[in-house]
Amino acid sequence: MSLVNPSPRAAATTIFGLNGALLGTWGARIPAIQDGLGTGPGGVAVALAALAAGALIAMPTAGRLVSRHGSAALIRIVVAVLGLGLVVPAVMPSVALLAVATFVLGLANGTLDVSQNVQGVEVERRAGRAIFSSMHAAFSAGGLAGAGIAALAAATHVGAAVNFLVVGVAAAALGEWVSRSLIADSPAPEPETASASPAGTAGGRWKLRGLAFCCLFAEGAAMDWSAVHLRAIGAGAAVAALAYAAFSVAMASGRMTGDRLSERLGPVRLARRGGLLAGTAMAVSLIVGQPAVGLLAYILLGAGLSVITPMVFRAAATGGDAGPALAAVTTTGYLGLLIGPAIIGAVASVTSVPASLTLVIVAAALVVAGAGALAPPRRPAATVPSTSSSPPPSSLSTTSTAEVA
Repeated sequence: MSLVNPSPRAAATTIFGLNGALLGTWGARIPAIQDGLGTGPGGVAVALAALAAGALIAMPTAGRLVSRHGSAALIRIVVAVLGLGLVVPAVMPSVALLAVATFVLGLANGTLDVSQNVQGVEVERRAGRAIFSSMHAAFSAGGLAGAGIAALAAATHVGAAVNFLVVGVAAAALGEWVSRSLIADSPAPEPETASASPAGTAGGRWKLRGLAFCCLFAEGAAMDWSAVHLRAIGAGAAVAALAYAAFSVAMASGRMTGDRLSERLGPVRLARRGGLLAGTAMAVSLIVGQPAVGLLAYILLGAGLSVITPMVFRAAATGGDAGPALAAVTTTGYLGLLIGPAIIGAVASVTSVPASLTLVIVAAALVVAGAGALAPPRRPAATVPSTSSSPPPSSLSTTSTAEVA
């Protein structure tokens, strides 16, 4: 009895979920990798830097490969590489070889990141309605599931290599099956069509890159500094540890509702409200300085940011060739995720952790200011031959009705 092939939407959503599960598994077992090598934080830092470097190097190249070969073909290869390659770091006998293994993982993950987003935008375009945010929700949910399975494996004394082998092989096999249902990418729009979108101009593309940077800068700050922040304002270790978990759950939950909100409010208004919610929550937390308020702030920060990044990627794909455009935006966003925590730490070293987190408020404010770059393409004005000097009625409406207040 043969399996029924999934729909393109289910297939694309599954790929996002597998990507999250693989990364969540890796992240949760880093302490086991560290113990196995007998290395300190410095060795782990080298491995993580190699992973990040691989992703940053891969993303621009991935954009060109997607443009040439299509996102579906690329996904089918790199999801297997990422899954099967997951086990390699667990068996490396030295920090140097670990760094080589994580660099390769970074190459695969960066390539998958770009190609799955191009595929997601294409599936959404074919569906004719907003569904892209739910795919990013699957990534978040996959990360939580992978980390949960890894925690269970660690609690039952299952080694990292076995954990990675089981999860990696399962992800590669499932990814290979569902990737057969992915669809071909649409050709790049004509220049006239692309220029109708804010993303079709050089200035608009840089605004999208700035939005991605700011969103992921704030996400990186929450990832690495939320627990430290709550400890600094008097929270116990258990409450502080909840901060990033609460942020992550809010991100996943927000993305489940992001599609409906985007259709209802329009991307510009939704991004402005999300940025305002995130910035206000963090500002109140820093002013009040109480652990309970801080924990709530990270929940609201996650909810506010959750819906913005998928809309940024969607907008980038409407301004020209989707592969290179999304590669540029994801690379810039990933750079924000990487350097954000370092910048927060540098400022905290000369001020304090709460004071350094005002940069998150600045990032949220920049999102509010730059949200206009998410406006959907303008509908071209109808050209009706007429001797009258009056414009045709259709020329009076050049924006999406979702953007009209």
